[in-house]
Amino acid sequence: MDKRSSLVGANEEIGIISGLDIKGEEKVKSSIKEFSRFGLVTFSRLHSFKSTKYSIHFIKPIAKLKQLYNLGDEVLILCCNDNFSNFKSRTKDFLDFLLMTNSEFKNRLDKLTCFLIDDCDNIAELVKKDRIDNPDARLIVPFSYNELRGGLTDDILQSRLRVFLYERDLFGVASPLQNDNLFFGKDRTNVISELYGKYRQGEHGGLFGLRRIGKTSILNLLKLRVEQSGGVVFYFDCTKYHHLRWNEFLRQIIVDLQNKYAYDPNSEGVSLPKEYYIDTSINDYSGSHAALSFENDIKKLFNAFSQQRILLIFDEIEQISYETSSSEHWKNGSDSLYFWQTLRAISQTDRRLISFVITGVNPKCIENSKINGNDNPIFNILTPQYITLFDYADVKAMISDIGRHLGLLFDEEIYSKLIEDYGGHPFLTRQVCSRINSDVLNKNEPRPYKVSRFSYDKCADEYRTQMEAVITQILGVLEDYYPEEYKLLKTLALQGSSTFKRSLTYGDSSIAHLLGYCLIIKNDDDYYIRISSIGDYLRNKYRYDAILTEMEQKIERINQRRYSLENKLRSLIAITLKSKYGRKAVENLVKIVSKNTTDKTQSGKLQKLELKKAMQELYFSQLKTLIGNDWKNYQTIFEDRMKFEQFFDLINKFRVDAHSKTINEEDEAMLNIAFKFFESKLSDI
Repeated sequence: MDKRSSLVGANEEIGIISGLDIKGEEKVKSSIKEFSRFGLVTFSRLHSFKSTKYSIHFIKPIAKLKQLYNLGDEVLILCCNDNFSNFKSRTKDFLDFLLMTNSEFKNRLDKLTCFLIDDCDNIAELVKKDRIDNPDARLIVPFSYNELRGGLTDDILQSRLRVFLYERDLFGVASPLQNDNLFFGKDRTNVISELYGKYRQGEHGGLFGLRRIGKTSILNLLKLRVEQSGGVVFYFDCTKYHHLRWNEFLRQIIVDLQNKYAYDPNSEGVSLPKEYYIDTSINDYSGSHAALSFENDIKKLFNAFSQQRILLIFDEIEQISYETSSSEHWKNGSDSLYFWQTLRAISQTDRRLISFVITGVNPKCIENSKINGNDNPIFNILTPQYITLFDYADVKAMISDIGRHLGLLFDEEIYSKLIEDYGGHPFLTRQVCSRINSDVLNKNEPRPYKVSRFSYDKCADEYRTQMEAVITQILGVLEDYYPEEYKLLKTLALQGSSTFKRSLTYGDSSIAHLLGYCLIIKNDDDYYIRISSIGDYLRNKYRYDAILTEMEQKIERINQRRYSLENKLRSLIAITLKSKYGRKAVENLVKIVSKNTTDKTQSGKLQKLELKKAMQELYFSQLKTLIGNDWKNYQTIFEDRMKFEQFFDLINKFRVDAHSKTINEEDEAMLNIAFKFFESKLSDI
């Protein structure tokens, strides 16, 4: 009789449930017997999927494993003979089939974690490589039949679980989700249902929000919903298509649909019979005939797909929209007009044929009434939906659930602090938790590990700094495509609600967009930045743009900018000297300074100091001399020598200190231009 595992509690039931016949070959039965030492095997069945046979088994893990690795009440054990050759195309599809939300086992099995047993001896390494390409895939804990023949010990099982669960940073997943494994947010589930409902009714949908808010993940799950219902759907990332003319894009829609649904005898979904293929190369998609050709081809595909409505999803809609596209023919030409005229005419003629969803940052493309003086075909054609931020319950559910799979437990207060700092923005919140997970990993702390509110408070400022690059990316789309909205947001951050309200103009939709993004919030007729880390980011980035009225404040700000500039210039020069002269950096510094000064005392003092301290002894004007003496090494940074010298002299001329009384508006404006020149050039120093 096998020795009872030390992980098993005194009264816990393990083994194989009475009367259950384990399905599969002898190697399968032997492997399941090894697993049964760590739980109760409750189910066994043979199953064929895409011409491949599998045996599936369910196990109720013992309490210790459930606690340590956040396993569900029952976990799938999938036994196969793939040698991993079909893993990506077949076995993973089968896992999705078994564990997806509408499966017969949806309320029974852990939807995220499962065990996989395969003939391949290096299955563990292959699964590791695969999850690099698919970071949001299910948590697969692999074993080979050969290693299980030697017995499954406590150490082997726990070591494998730690490697494939704890060492994978689920918080750090940055790519859009391809399934619902890590999908959270009750409102987002409702959005998918609403968009799916519009598709079923032949209506159109619009989904809007900032980058990194989760639009593409929602679209991916909408695609799954349509496909699981037997529908036809294609996702177009318009950043890949805007270089095409409007008629070429119409042709490409037909080509892409056919390629996606090309005939596959093993497909369990929609598949296009070969006799229905359309040769678009012989069809007339020239400007005057494109609309009619596209309509005819769509009708043919509709019939070939057993009259299933075709859903077209257009993401990054700015790229094929009037005024915002990167391509001239969409931005200032009439391509957007002709493209949407075609799609709208088809959907109005026969609602059974197509439905479309457009997604982007904001719904300007449906708010503009005109395109090049012509009526916009999609003006007010749909009601835009904005993606909202997470509330407390959503943040807690996401962080606690993902955290438990990583062996992290969080103090209750941390959820409130994350809401306060990051406003319920799911990506920002997860990225901060990813940093927390890295900190725990670097300290080599045993797991499960409790993250206290004190440890979060201690690192909160550092986390905010680390999030600046993400915030830059989130706000970058406003700065690039919708500068007026970005300017308003900046005004609110720097000047407050009163100035912000005075900046609004009648009929401007910017306020509705900013509210829709959840970047700002209105309370008692005043407006506030909703995400404090974004407010801090804007105030820090544009700290010198705030309008000051008190002279003392103006002088203090000028001094701060000059002090910051001096330090950056000293660092830059020190780095350059060290790189060029190595240990003789100070010696060469003294030579240059001595040539341009009669102060022998300073030269003698510099010779006795290390480079860093020597740089601090230089006058501000001497920094210009050092750079000018070796301009070729600084030219790539400052580019224009005349501007460099003029702006440097200007800052040196208007030295304002404690003895200064006033500075006029003209001088202040000139200084601001000079400072901005240096601040932009030295931003990375």
